Amino acid sequence: MLQPPVLSARLERWLRKKSQQESTFGQKETDLMFPSKFPDMATTIFTKMTSMANEYKAVNVSQGFPDFGPPQELIDHIALQLRKHHHQYAPMPGLPALRSAIAELHHRTRGELIDPDSEITITAGATQGLFAAIAALVRDGDEVIVLAPAYDSYAPAAQLMGARVKEIHLNDDFSLPIEQLQQNISHHTRLIIVNNPHNPSGACLSHDELMQLQALSMQHKQLWFLFDEVYQHLVFDGRTHHSALMYPELRKKSACVFSFGKSLNATGWKVGYIVAHEYYTREIRKIHQYEVFAVNSFLQSALADFLPVFSPSAIAAQIQSGRDLLQNLMGSSRFIPLPARGGYFQLYDYSQISDESDMAFTERLVREQGVATIPVSAFYQKPPKNQYLIRICFAKKPETLQLAAERLKNL
Repeated sequence: MLQPPVLSARLERWLRKKSQQESTFGQKETDLMFPSKFPDMATTIFTKMTSMANEYKAVNVSQGFPDFGPPQELIDHIALQLRKHHHQYAPMPGLPALRSAIAELHHRTRGELIDPDSEITITAGATQGLFAAIAALVRDGDEVIVLAPAYDSYAPAAQLMGARVKEIHLNDDFSLPIEQLQQNISHHTRLIIVNNPHNPSGACLSHDELMQLQALSMQHKQLWFLFDEVYQHLVFDGRTHHSALMYPELRKKSACVFSFGKSLNATGWKVGYIVAHEYYTREIRKIHQYEVFAVNSFLQSALADFLPVFSPSAIAAQIQSGRDLLQNLMGSSRFIPLPARGGYFQLYDYSQISDESDMAFTERLVREQGVATIPVSAFYQKPPKNQYLIRICFAKKPETLQLAAERLKNL
């Protein structure tokens, strides 16, 4: 990790003075405040747990990022593109070569046919893509259904557009609650957000579940879907990823968001893409051009060169080895593993260890055991009662997982 630069003595003194002055807000400072759009929103749990991990020098298996890098061949392509002086703006929708390479990748891996010019937009990571897709579609007064537990950016993006977010809990095994979905769709329901493979549970949607969603899309004219498929290549034990793009009627009314960061062990690059119907893509690009305009050019060029030789199965095997190792290491512990069929994460039930809330339990794990994890309640607006689950990221080096498991097995 990079160390912060050494500050000058004058700047250090000014910062100390400023900190003392800001310990309480006086009338002068209050006059400068304006109404918050998110008055009840605090720092995300991911930032909080990573900060605690740094403070207590804990093993950080909380946030979803690997502690190893992308394939060396991709790094070599980046170095080459930097030497070629790809330093200026890329086209707003993304480099044509990269969009074509993405279309070829989807055809090679799943037989999907995608128009690179009219259906693919390169984004500054998946989160930006999710926001653009939501902003393009959702209007004031619309309803957006979020299936919880859910990634924490879905609801705020919809709320910023003036939508009312309706949280529906997944079944206990994290499968889709189809009957409950049907009961909660009204003429105000504009969008359902679906994460597959699922974070935090690692559940993967079945063919039957996608068919049921397709039926809903055909039944309700006003209804659209947003699929967060950032873990598309990370499915385990010989499973097949069932993408919404494989279901023709569902695809017509969906946007699918993908991430190179998750697929290539490079989450800090913040490069992803959206695949959507031509009409939806036009609207997404209207948001995209004023949100970020374009994504950095040299990474796009390098990815375009690399994707023809990219092996999704190799990345999946690498990440699955972390899951398998973690499960083996934790086998003698009192933590109970839940099935993890895809993605970066393993859920553990700690009810045999403590009846503390998951927030209190995870904070204690950092302070006393030196391991940072994530409480699953953070993925809900209204968490279920009597749920004792924590999330561990297994996209880590073996030595990281070994150290975390050694400390957790002491409980």
